Amino acid sequence: MNALVGQARAELTLLLRDKTVLFFSLFFPVVTVAFFGYLNQGGQIRMPGGGDRGVVSYASFLIAGGIGMVVSSAAFQNLSAALARQRDMGILKRLGGTPLRVRTLITAKMLVAAAVILAQALIMVAMNVLLFKAELEGSPFWALVVLILGVVTFSTMGIALAGLCRNADVASAAGMAIALPMQFLCGTFFPLEAMPSLLRQIARALPLTYFVDALRGAMLTGGGPGEYTKDWTIVLGCLAIAFAVAVKTFRWE
Repeated sequence: MNALVGQARAELTLLLRDKTVLFFSLFFPVVTVAFFGYLNQGGQIRMPGGGDRGVVSYASFLIAGGIGMVVSSAAFQNLSAALARQRDMGILKRLGGTPLRVRTLITAKMLVAAAVILAQALIMVAMNVLLFKAELEGSPFWALVVLILGVVTFSTMGIALAGLCRNADVASAAGMAIALPMQFLCGTFFPLEAMPSLLRQIARALPLTYFVDALRGAMLTGGGPGEYTKDWTIVLGCLAIAFAVAVKTFRWE
């Protein structure tokens, strides 16, 4: 436990020192969500399968999308690139020569990513509620479960990506190429039904679509695994595949 706490503290310190990562992890998603929220004040969105609560304000709809942006950014533009960079600089090699275990290192990185995402989630909720009068009438329990599942899944995917890339430059470019389309296509800012057919097909091939859908359902209509079975199944399937790849490709140097 002491090793985990110490490593988590070190990872958090490194994150706070990197101003570029802080900007894209914390500031950029907030500004983007605030921009779209301001442009669409008073707008309404119909939630598929929402029943009597099927029509929600755009501000309410936007919260899950903003959190989805943060999750994908933390995984692919922060965790993946940082892990590859530490490998290139020999930091992982030196850590590999200590009693620190792989699972402790990875858990510490996930805890820091989770802390950043939780802080952002709270900011997203507060901003949309206070500025744009968003209403959340779903289940806080299921919303938290989906958020935890998303953090673990996408963090594992980020670790797997770092293992597949030969250096930090490739990991950074690959992370950007993966994260940006997901952040703007996966039902984050607009319903999939409002998009052209080609973009809908692309969005349905991206895992963030299913995480955002499950999170939005939990936050707005209280839907759990029984109501969003497809979304939960796909996210869990992505976690299983990413875990297998991450274990196989992780290396200290």
